[in-house]
Amino acid sequence: MAKLSIWLAPFSPDYSGAASVFFDLNAVSAMHDALGCTGNYTGFDEPRWYGSKSATYCSGLREIDLIMGDDEKLISKMLMAGADLKPDIFALIGSPAPMVAGCDLKGIARELEARSGIVSVGIDTTGTEHYDRGVFLAVSALLDRFAEAGQTRPGTVNIVGANPMDFGETANLADLKSMLAVNGIGIVSAISMDYSLASIKEAPKAQANLAVSRAGFLIARDMEKRYGQPWLAGLPVGEKAAVSYMGLLRMMMEDGKPRVIKGEPSRGGTKWLIVGEQIQSNCIRNALAAEYGETDVTAGAIFGLEKALASDGDLDLRDERAIKKAINSGSYDAIIADPFLYPLLEDKNRRFLHHTQYAVSSKLGSAYKADFIGGAFNKWYEKGISQGNMSPKFLERSA
Repeated sequence: MAKLSIWLAPFSPDYSGAASVFFDLNAVSAMHDALGCTGNYTGFDEPRWYGSKSATYCSGLREIDLIMGDDEKLISKMLMAGADLKPDIFALIGSPAPMVAGCDLKGIARELEARSGIVSVGIDTTGTEHYDRGVFLAVSALLDRFAEAGQTRPGTVNIVGANPMDFGETANLADLKSMLAVNGIGIVSAISMDYSLASIKEAPKAQANLAVSRAGFLIARDMEKRYGQPWLAGLPVGEKAAVSYMGLLRMMMEDGKPRVIKGEPSRGGTKWLIVGEQIQSNCIRNALAAEYGETDVTAGAIFGLEKALASDGDLDLRDERAIKKAINSGSYDAIIADPFLYPLLEDKNRRFLHHTQYAVSSKLGSAYKADFIGGAFNKWYEKGISQGNMSPKFLERSA
């Protein structure tokens, strides 16, 4: 019963993360499911969906298809879609039902490619992992098929792990790109938002990788093994911290040693708990110390705690019970978390700053989205502190 949620909706799953990777590409993607998983992605997990031309479809899986193993039905549908849309790539994305049945999506993709002549990949997502795992699997598949090693371009980076479930409808990715450009750092690819297959081909030529999410951390380690590229796991959050970030980036590019920005805590003063995506939480902790002298900060990872990214005392808060216990423990004076977690807080006088994560609250949290690159963090923090606790608007609508 540890996984039972009374209030929280399920966080964005791996198949949504995988589908988001193909969103910007000239791809035909099919979620192999009966419609529910596809609807979850298009309706709740993908802020870019409405008004877009992204070709993401449902395979229309039925029980008899699953029992009889009728792969031809899926292949035929993909061939018809390919004839109309002329994609560069086909993507078959898994869901719980084919996972339970042992469906061989990679094998189906090989058959589809042989018959269509179009590069086809099968992504073994299951719906039982979080979106970051799906992002990693999909990017790995693209690197396998399209990346081309070549001469390193000095002074350039790939931004890896950019995805809408972490960056939502904010300006953070655009602000990061602008900051890099101002500091003379070239960008080869921003995997996997606002990019193309051409940039995937060039990705191995970047001098280094910037891992901007836990998914990005997984991708950066993989690319280090493949191409020997060093990486920096973190974001330039906060005005002063952004200066330090650029210095750390240049050091990493010079000595080739991977680095993680954790914002090491020292105990004493106001006790903060940041609940959210691990790399963002680390960098907010770093900014609180650099900008405001708030050093007693614990990060709580809600999508699974990556030990290599954690500081001593950080928490694994992967289910509602663990989150509720932590924020109501009395161990923390102030909390930064998605507004969808606010109803779990029993003492509404305890400081709570809303920091939306699209993977948690989807459209409901859009009113509290936060731009936090560079000085934007300072503005967000100071506004939140001055306002005091506010009940999220979606609670008023549901009352």
